[in-house]
Parts: sequence; structure tokens; C-alpha cells
Amino acid sequence: MLALTTAQEKDFLPSLLEAPEEYVPDSPKNTEKVKLIDKKKNKNQEQASAKPNYTIETVKRLKQSFKKADRLFLLIGIDAFADIAKWHQPEALFRECEFVVASRPGYSLADVANALPENLRPRAEATRPFQKQAATGDLVLTGVTIHLLDEVYQPVSSTAIRQAAAAGKSLARFVDPAVADYIKKTELYKGR
Repeated sequence: MLALTTAQEKDFLPSLLEAPEEYVPDSPKNTEKVKLIDKKKNKNQEQASAKPNYTIETVKRLKQSFKKADRLFLLIGIDAFADIAKWHQPEALFRECEFVVASRPGYSLADVANALPENLRPRAEATRPFQKQAATGDLVLTGVTIHLLDEVYQPVSSTAIRQAAAAGKSLARFVDPAVADYIKKTELYKGR
């Protein structure tokens, strides 16, 4: 989908860093050429055999190419950040990178702090005064640095796209026509 979206943009080159191993040309298992999944393969088999792709693994792979002084920032929408404590190895992820969280109206600074994994989350009495304070500025706690982007007024989120696709609704207001067509043809978010 990223390749479809950026096809006309000369300044963008999609990365295969998160591609399944059988797609990654530099993988030790694929030294001759990139292997492609047989398109006739049963979708259920494909999904059952697919290994989950965890953000922590992607971040660690990416950081292998960094210099010691380099910093990594993970950009995420606040609606996805709200579930960060449920992610695979969330505490390790906070050790590996800083977060840039795109806020939306209706979220408070306390909401951001309360979304953190339990071991990183401030005590409830510490976040209470911030329940009505907009999620702006920087939140720096022991083991956590979050930069909050305010004034991000995108009327769309990945959550809204997945929900619309699962319900069979038009995606025209959310994504490029080529991406909408891809999602529809592959039934990407059906059954969610």
C-alpha cells in the first residue's frame, strides 16, 4: 500500500524492512532471488503460517544501521498509542526509541500517561491534575520520552480505515484510489 501511495513521489522509496522474510532480498535464506508467495495459496493457510511482525523487532533491525549517537523516533497516532501497553515488549520499545504521538481533540495529557505500560506509568494521583490538559508538549518520565504533536487535524486514522474496510464502506475519503482498490481486492480488513 505504501508503494501504491508513493508511486508518483520521486522523493520516497518504500522499505522492505517489515516485509515477511520470504520477500526480503537481503535475507540469508534468499541469496539467489526474492521468493514470492504462491498467489494460489489458500488465504487461511497464508495467514496461519505468517509470523507476526512486531515493532520492537523492526526497531532493533533498523537501529543496527545507526551510529551510536543517532536517535530513533517512532511516529504514531494517539488512537494507536492508546493500546501501546498491549503491544509485544512495550517497555523494551520505549528503551529503544522516543515516541512522537500525533494528538487529536479529546485526548488529554493524562490519557497519554495512562496508556503507558504499567511499569512505566505514573501513579494515578500524579496524572489526575492533567485529565483536562490537552495532549501537547513533551512527556518525559523515567524510561519514557514522548513528543506530542498538537494541531494535527487529519480527519482520518488507520483505525477508521480498517473499520470502514471491514464494514465494506467506501474508502475514497481516506486513501488513494489505488490503495482503496488494493484493500478491496485483497479483502485486507474483512473479518475484523
